[in-house]
Amino acid sequence: MAITSGAEHILVYANSAFRRLAGVATGDALGAPIATAFTGTEGRALNTILDRAFRHCIELLDESIDASSERASGWRCNVWPVIADNGRVDALGVEIRESSPPDAAIELQRQVAEQMLLGALRERGLADDAETANRAKTAFLRAMSHELRTPLNAIGGYIDLLDMGLRGPVTESQHADLGRVRTNQLHLAALITEVLNFARVGSGSVTYAVSDVNGCDALTHAVELIEPLIAQRELVFDGVSGDSSVVARADPEKVTQILVNLLSNAIKFTPPHGHIGAEVAAVDDAVTLSIIDTGSGIAPDKLETIFEPFVQLKEGLADREGGIGLGLSISRDLARAMKGDLTVESTEGKGTRFTLSLPRASEHEEVPTR
Repeated sequence: MAITSGAEHILVYANSAFRRLAGVATGDALGAPIATAFTGTEGRALNTILDRAFRHCIELLDESIDASSERASGWRCNVWPVIADNGRVDALGVEIRESSPPDAAIELQRQVAEQMLLGALRERGLADDAETANRAKTAFLRAMSHELRTPLNAIGGYIDLLDMGLRGPVTESQHADLGRVRTNQLHLAALITEVLNFARVGSGSVTYAVSDVNGCDALTHAVELIEPLIAQRELVFDGVSGDSSVVARADPEKVTQILVNLLSNAIKFTPPHGHIGAEVAAVDDAVTLSIIDTGSGIAPDKLETIFEPFVQLKEGLADREGGIGLGLSISRDLARAMKGDLTVESTEGKGTRFTLSLPRASEHEEVPTR
């Protein structure tokens, strides 16, 4: 991994793997054109790729380095331009691999390299460029979500027209087929809404209407919304326990959104005949609302990563029927925006406790409206 600056591709950062590949010692090549870091023809071939990315302001992925040396015959290169506010390219992020991995590994490496690039940019005072890229990603997610929701709503409307027989008689088997189409249309619409919520939270465009929220009432309301799913999964709900007089200061709708997400996860990962419970408590100046289950639990090394965007405990496509891994990320961001937090405790094979903490009403701390 390396970062170059300007049209001359001056090397401003190179990690140890890049230096080893180029055959230079720490710091030896910094401040000089990247082509000079290589002793053979690899430098000139790499420079040609960087020129193309810089001149046309484009991202190049999995490019071969066309050099005459046998050493570089298996090298593959990824290049990302860093765009300044004036629309010009100020720097390039460069990744070189010594062999060509499978497609899935390429995508994973690209994501890792992107994060390394953003981190290195921030360390070197180019945070504005990194944040600009992040804002562009958020804007793209919002635009994509809006564009996809419109045709999906139209699909739902036509499903209803057909199902009601307005276009002609419909048989029982056709009703069943239309029901399956509607189920998938609603599921896809829910996933897009999840992405849109993530983009809104990330862009800071969410507003908060803070008021008094009774802890027991909030938990009871969330359970009522999702109670049919508890029965459908043959689970046992142990009720809401704790002090019924405890009151928090928060946005009631956001609290419900968080609690419903936590309950949905508990239902998803708890086997039939398992138990789910809810607790409210007051600790000093904070109110805690907890969802407890006797499900499969979470591995210790996953307790923090589950709050990252697009992360799920089970990564197979068959396991993504309930979402795309944004619920917990959105929930934690909402909690922290209301001066609270969302934490987790879990034991594999025994169960999990998610705890939403919020300011206690006696403090009357206001959350800024954005």
